[in-house]
Amino acid sequence: MCLSITLISVACSQLEKLNTAILDIKQEHVTSLHGQEDEQDHKSVNSILQDKLNACIQHHQEILE
Repeated sequence: MCLSITLISVACSQLEKLNTAILDIKQEHVTSLHGQEDEQDHKSVNSILQDKLNACIQHHQEILE
């Protein structure tokens, strides 16, 4: 019983960390859109955001394992 509760607590905390990371990515994306001047900056920012999103997806997959 204690093991189940511990595992559920760990999973919940990991999902909360994942949620926070996704919200940070969203906030960073909105902030970066306001400051972009040219297409090259836009591509660079999108590449960075995509890398962060991929890391979140990988984290989610690790939580499910």
